[in-house]
Amino acid sequence: MKRKIISLLLTAVMALTVTAGALTPADFSGGALSGIVQDGDALLVTDTFNKVVWRVENGEVSRFAGQISVPGLDGEPIGKYEDGTRSTALFMEPWAIAPFLDGWAVSDASANVIRYINGDSVRTAAGSGKAGKANGTGKQVSFNRPTGLAADDDGALYIADTGNGAIRKMDAKGKVTTVLTGLADPTGLCWADGALYVAETGRSRILRVKNGRMEVLAGDGVPLGDGEYEGGYVDGPAAKARFDHPQGVAVGSDGTVYIADTGNHAVRRLANGRVTTMASAKQTPEAPVQPRGLLVQGDTLVVTDLFAQNLLTLSTAPASYRDVPSGAWCEDAVRQATERGLTGGTGNGNFTPNAPVTRAMFVVMLSRLHQGTDGSAVIDGASSFADVPADAWYAAAARWAADEQIVLGDNGSFRPSAGITREALAALLYRYASSMGYDTSARADLSRFPDASGVSAYAADAMRWAVAVGVLGGKADGTLAPRGTATRAQAAKMLVSFMDALGI
Repeated sequence: MKRKIISLLLTAVMALTVTAGALTPADFSGGALSGIVQDGDALLVTDTFNKVVWRVENGEVSRFAGQISVPGLDGEPIGKYEDGTRSTALFMEPWAIAPFLDGWAVSDASANVIRYINGDSVRTAAGSGKAGKANGTGKQVSFNRPTGLAADDDGALYIADTGNGAIRKMDAKGKVTTVLTGLADPTGLCWADGALYVAETGRSRILRVKNGRMEVLAGDGVPLGDGEYEGGYVDGPAAKARFDHPQGVAVGSDGTVYIADTGNHAVRRLANGRVTTMASAKQTPEAPVQPRGLLVQGDTLVVTDLFAQNLLTLSTAPASYRDVPSGAWCEDAVRQATERGLTGGTGNGNFTPNAPVTRAMFVVMLSRLHQGTDGSAVIDGASSFADVPADAWYAAAARWAADEQIVLGDNGSFRPSAGITREALAALLYRYASSMGYDTSARADLSRFPDASGVSAYAADAMRWAVAVGVLGGKADGTLAPRGTATRAQAAKMLVSFMDALGI
């Protein structure tokens, strides 16, 4: 039976477009979507709630393998482990799906086995059905809750043996061996460019294994004892980035690593040594809720979600705007500011780079920068301004900035629509850096700028610091233009330079 997909469009607050192909609850029968793989023009999706594998093609959904059995006392269909035809077989918990031999391997996590779908049959490829860690073939093999799957270029299947903290490998003849041990609850796997990528869920980090060598690409948990680790939520340089029990990983053709940051209800990406957030429930409450499976399709990332009950799609194309031409001085800064979630467009595909940046705009940009360094931070405060309505789009950021003594106000007013000078931007960044404990001791000699005498006394230290660390430089004519009104493009450039200078 086929059911029609209902499409809806969601727009992320940080100006990244999130297109969610949302399926009505009836389409997946309230399912929990987990693994995903491409099958020609179709998608195969595992459902851990209904214990089936769905097929999505041409905007329609049909049941590919497994039965939806009778519900238990909690309303969830009762899972069973039983081989058979595609329409009669039963699964306990189909977690992931990957190509294997002439068909598809499915990890049946609660049954502790790997199932194999070929033609119209579903059979057990490996596993005794009882928890264990024995190698071998067929029923000699035992797993302890196998989850993630990935097929390499030679047709071998890698298996995340989650309960054993190991990565196992099954060759084309069905022989299972252990290739890596000592991990903390590994789950999501991806094979790309001769390497295996691993979402090590228990330790909240992303690994890459190549030629027998394991390296940590990003993230790490805080030890709590007894093998437990606490996650976090931090964007920035890979070495400083933090995740919260990620369960999915995928790699694009350009080497970008995409991460289903399950505990943070977010989808993140690692590119050019930096982790950024693509979408999160904080930005778009509709999704993602609990992302798990990831699939790269050209410029689109398809995401499964255990609670959203729909397939989500995120654009992976580099940020660009109609009014920021290729080769423009601000092109890279605007792109990075957008991808780092600091700012977005002004509508109709434009950035409006030469428009003045207002005080309201900048405190929001700065608050987003702060949340990137600490995803648990609350942007709000007790301060108030007479000219800031409590429900204004920038109100929470203004209160936060005032509480942190970043914005000092003007006789009880915030003046949200007022433009900001270049020296005022430097002063705000200087105060932010100081309030967060960053080193602000660097000072530059401004005498090389012909208009250095125009720097206001209140901004003198901030300007000398900003020039010293590369946050601010001279204009094309060699002037510093401290009292010139800053543009949106200049604000983007300063914010990106600020983050790079401080290593955040």
